[in-house]
Amino acid sequence: MVCLPHGIKQEELIKLLKKIGWEVSKNLKAYNQNTEDNDEFQRKLKIINLESGPVTAADIEISELIKTRIKAQYPEINWDFLSEEDVKNNQKLEFKSKWVWIIDPIDGTKDFIKQTGQYAMHLALTYEREIILGIVPIPSKDQLWIYFQGRGTWYETLDTEETIIIPTPSTDISDLTILTSKSHITPEFQALLEKLRPKKVIGLGSVGFKIVSLLRGEADLYISYSSLNGSCPRDWDMAAPFALMKGAGGYFTDINSRDLSFLKDDDFEQRGILVASTNLNHQKICRKIFELVNN
Repeated sequence: MVCLPHGIKQEELIKLLKKIGWEVSKNLKAYNQNTEDNDEFQRKLKIINLESGPVTAADIEISELIKTRIKAQYPEINWDFLSEEDVKNNQKLEFKSKWVWIIDPIDGTKDFIKQTGQYAMHLALTYEREIILGIVPIPSKDQLWIYFQGRGTWYETLDTEETIIIPTPSTDISDLTILTSKSHITPEFQALLEKLRPKKVIGLGSVGFKIVSLLRGEADLYISYSSLNGSCPRDWDMAAPFALMKGAGGYFTDINSRDLSFLKDDDFEQRGILVASTNLNHQKICRKIFELVNN
């Protein structure tokens, strides 16, 4: 049974999230059109903060749009919000509610700026740190991916709703296509990839974009690698994509095959080597990665 605040109906909440998802998708696509000739679009793409990664005016506006829509629909509900942009703007966050929304208004901001299409919006709701729903719009594909606890993962286009049936191969690493970050390939990660010797390695943008690629069978494995002192993904990068993968029957774990957990620290870090796949050999693959990095 999904635990929602008193008075909130599942279908009503799903309807709101769909509306938000499509509104955000429409806005993000609009920001990426005619940017050279339109001053307003240029303003949306303007980088405001680079200290902790690129933040555009669009990031901030989308973050506020999401929070405003949810608060307007449910003005009496005192749930909390964790947004990447609030953290980057050094806002002090203190969670008092059992329910916390985790927001990444534009995951893959660099790709959003470069207009590659490999970006997404992430939105997840947790109850006592457990994810109970998540949505990931992919504007460039006109897709809205949704997870709801007890109902699994599905996606919608502007015209249809589809249940996702993911492939569940039992393939060895040598036959796999691995997805990685475009910009966070350290020498240690490169060395690991060379030891794994997969069929192919592809660098993509947003985590949500990568997870959707796995769910559609366009690749086999995603590896996130962050060293002890380097940069690493945070809860807002991983929460909604994790929900999609788990809801579809896949895996998103560390190399000890433990599921990701959220809101566990004040820094919201998801450090280490994290692996997502739909492969029935997921534990075996994690074990091999563990052995390679510890021997």
